[in-house]
Amino acid sequence: MTEMSNENQKFKILIVDDAPINMQFAACILEREGYHLMFAWDGETALDLVKSDRFDLILLDIIMPGINGFEVCRRLKKNDATRDIPILFLTSMTETESLVKGFEIGAMDYVTKPFNEAELVARVKTHLELNRSKQELKKTNEKLIREIAERRQAETQYRNMYENAVQGMFQSTLSGKILSANPSYVRIMGCSLPEEILTNEDISKEFYYNPEDREKMIASLKKKKILTNYELRIRRKDGTPAWLLLNVRLATDDKGEPFMEGIVTDNTARKLAEEELRHSEMTFRYLAVHDNLTGLYNTRYLYQVLPELIRTSVSDNTPLSLIFMDIDNFKHTVDTYGHLNGSQALQEVAETIRETLTEPAYGVAYGGDEFVVVLPGFDKKQAIEKAEEIRARMRETVYLSNRGHHVKLRASCGVSAYPDDADDMTRLLRLADKAMFNIKKKGKDAVCGCEEVV
Repeated sequence: MTEMSNENQKFKILIVDDAPINMQFAACILEREGYHLMFAWDGETALDLVKSDRFDLILLDIIMPGINGFEVCRRLKKNDATRDIPILFLTSMTETESLVKGFEIGAMDYVTKPFNEAELVARVKTHLELNRSKQELKKTNEKLIREIAERRQAETQYRNMYENAVQGMFQSTLSGKILSANPSYVRIMGCSLPEEILTNEDISKEFYYNPEDREKMIASLKKKKILTNYELRIRRKDGTPAWLLLNVRLATDDKGEPFMEGIVTDNTARKLAEEELRHSEMTFRYLAVHDNLTGLYNTRYLYQVLPELIRTSVSDNTPLSLIFMDIDNFKHTVDTYGHLNGSQALQEVAETIRETLTEPAYGVAYGGDEFVVVLPGFDKKQAIEKAEEIRARMRETVYLSNRGHHVKLRASCGVSAYPDDADDMTRLLRLADKAMFNIKKKGKDAVCGCEEVV
């Protein structure tokens, strides 16, 4: 067994999934990595196991009989004994909205099904290490706070600890001159020699992006006398950013002059991991309402927002129009230039639509080569003019030119409006769609209002 596998035996993972094939596949991957595994087929069993055993991480399916994954997650996060266990939801790529909900109730991350071995191993390892670091940091900070409050030990013992401590230790004047620094502090600041720090009269000028950050810390220290787990962003000697966690106290020397002394932990790795998780959550929030190919809104957003827009139009007595458009003969474009170029063409058409719109108007990727344009405040005449503008812009545009092709595209557009044609979402969409198909029957590349439909 490899050294990595031996190290991984320290971790116990609970896999919760009612699908045997998913559980077996995940188990096969993680057993090769040396992790200790336990299994539950439903939420009740999982909660019982957590009561009687300690787990370092839980892989949790969302949809299960009985208690679903969301409820299991909520209960675990409400319990002081289990709230810190990292939970990774097992989900499919199409469950974007579920992922957003999972982040909101306390899940740390997700793993997509079917599993990609490298992704599963990487995510499990990342969150196990992140949680271990978090627990170690918590224990270290508790220990260091007690040490700061206690009398200093014998000078020899203190000096040994000072020189060999993993955490950075320092003393500094309030004006910014470092009076003493142990080797770990020098390393954390990105320096090789203590002199690079000790000869600096004001550390904030070289090691802070904003010297005002240190001024705020000093002001807070003067008021509270001691700062615990104070987070500070600095610039290392080579210019790279770093995040520090400080435990410092205000003291006075033999002459009664104030100075500060404390302990510094390099918090950069954890901070970067948190930022990556936040970025991941923002990405999935975006994908919950946007089409991942074109960047336009998706149908989920359309169905969520359009009824409210109609109610607003009713209450404000303002018009609202829809354009239902379809790219003419798009199958011929795909057959001629291939599916990848077809996808690129859809992206470029979406950009054409986007360029013609001003908020609050917006475009929707409705499916395939169909688009819907929502026009709050537009009556039917204005909507038909906007549809003609989009068609004209498409006729002027050469598509796929950046791939060496010269493709001209056309579109058929159907228009419906509130209050002229309908007062609910379903009828507005249906009438605009019907008007568009009427254009298709009559020769394509035109605009038709729904009252013109025969």
